[in-house]
Amino acid sequence: LILLVFTIGLETNFDRLKKFGKFVFLGGTLQLAISGLFIFFLSFLFGFSFLESFFFAMAFSLSSTAVVAKIIQDRGEENSLLGGLAIGILLFQDLALVPLLIISSSFGSHFTGLRIVKNIVFNIIKAGGVLVFVYYFGRKIIPLILNKIAFHSRELLNLSIILSISLSLLFFSSLHISGLLAAFLSGLLLGQTLEHRHIFSEIRPYRDVLAIIFFTFLGTTIKASFIISHLPQIVIFGLLVMMVKFLAILIIFIFFRFHTRVAFSLASYLFQIGEGAFIVVFQGFKEGIVSHQDYYLAASITVLSLILTPLLIARKDKIYWQIKSLIKKYLPFLDSYIKQRLDRDLPTIGPLYLKNHIVICGYGRVGKYIGRALLLANIPFIAIDYSFQTVERARREGINIVYGDPTEIDVLDYVEVDKASILVVAVPDKFSQEAIVINGRRLNKKIIIFARVHHEDDQRRMRDLGVKVVVQPEFEASLSVIRKILYLENVSREVIKNKIKRLKIEHGTI
Repeated sequence: LILLVFTIGLETNFDRLKKFGKFVFLGGTLQLAISGLFIFFLSFLFGFSFLESFFFAMAFSLSSTAVVAKIIQDRGEENSLLGGLAIGILLFQDLALVPLLIISSSFGSHFTGLRIVKNIVFNIIKAGGVLVFVYYFGRKIIPLILNKIAFHSRELLNLSIILSISLSLLFFSSLHISGLLAAFLSGLLLGQTLEHRHIFSEIRPYRDVLAIIFFTFLGTTIKASFIISHLPQIVIFGLLVMMVKFLAILIIFIFFRFHTRVAFSLASYLFQIGEGAFIVVFQGFKEGIVSHQDYYLAASITVLSLILTPLLIARKDKIYWQIKSLIKKYLPFLDSYIKQRLDRDLPTIGPLYLKNHIVICGYGRVGKYIGRALLLANIPFIAIDYSFQTVERARREGINIVYGDPTEIDVLDYVEVDKASILVVAVPDKFSQEAIVINGRRLNKKIIIFARVHHEDDQRRMRDLGVKVVVQPEFEASLSVIRKILYLENVSREVIKNKIKRLKIEHGTI
């Protein structure tokens, strides 16, 4: 659970939050506040104690980053208006988990009312201080240190990352911050560096396994007998909580003058109760605020919402048009109001995406000349390289380049291979070439792939994997030399062309 929370913090990048400005920060704040307020009163009406209702309000207002982000990535919508906005709000909620967990530690079964108020005030100040520290330290100090290390050795960088995580956990634990929150803050610190993509690609396989274990554990904590005996309460209370969140998000983003379809789709992405709820309720359970039975209830509702999430997202457009047709048929005045007052303008943000661009994997001796030619021809491209020195040098020259391992599918997904027209494999080793081709075709089956190989035997393997054009630099160099020699020997251009063609046929290039 600690490592899972660490990866959530790692993906919370401040720069990504800034893309949508007030729509993420103000919209996210209003969503948490409005949802929390209504969930608090709803919980109180269902007979929960004041403090239990407070914990449920904090917990159930959070959505699931792990589930929704994965669905958005699978649908290829992470850089669309809708996907980018949804992920931005999810990251903001992850950030809000810091003050929520710190505030939740203010309560205890033996605390008096005055003691609780003092603890809340103190911990709000503490939460603000921690966030300011994380922002400053994560933006100024950590990137500077890791950048220096990355210049010298990739292995030393990996070791330094492990050391940074350990020191962060030690530091935040010394402030009496829980291990879960300390892990999240550690990920948040490293998430602000240029190397966070490299870190994420290294830990991603473990993250997926840990996510499976976490949700399996969540399921095993719930007894079948409990679900059967409390099924009406779980279903009714859970559906009301999800409806409150859905309506809150819908109304907030309609107020922000987003198209009703965008607002409805965004609500469909964020209506559920996420893994953060389990963490907050677990904190209340440890403090003796939430009873064992109510802890089971919260976990059951969380699981119910996560089960409904992919079902609703898959049908969100169909449901939207069905609701529109019903409103038009039975409430024509409301239909007219929506068309004339709410949906008359397009959203104030256009889609942010790369499309029909070229991806260059490896920006060394071959890749940089390809990039230079594309730059001169004004053809959009983005490069990937795992040499930090190469990336820094290229960035100073104004090249659009990412630091990371191009063999990782997450890095290829980050540079929008699924929307690219051409993928150039310019890395030298065979293993990396095959991994890039396989992952590239997994993301985009129609993409045209160019690959370099060193040996003739590798050509057939590349073609079998789906490479359109295979280039062997040594062979191409020999052809260049042959052209020059034959030209100096006064061989006609037509004869030279035929000789070169014959060599290409023998080589298997044609």
